[in-house]
Amino acid sequence: MNEIATGIFIWLLKILGAYLGILIVLTLVLSRWKKKSAQETEEIADQKKQQKKR
Repeated sequence: MNEIATGIFIWLLKILGAYLGILIVLTLVLSRWKKKSAQETEEIADQKKQQKKR
């Protein structure tokens, strides 16, 4: 019985580790994407300002 409980515990830890790893990767990807989109938005706004000045 003890071996089964240990096996299940290790299996749960592996699943939790994989879940946390995926979560961290997705968070990093999203933060980079948000920074990139904010920078692109700023560039578009600057371009519109320059067009209005002409």
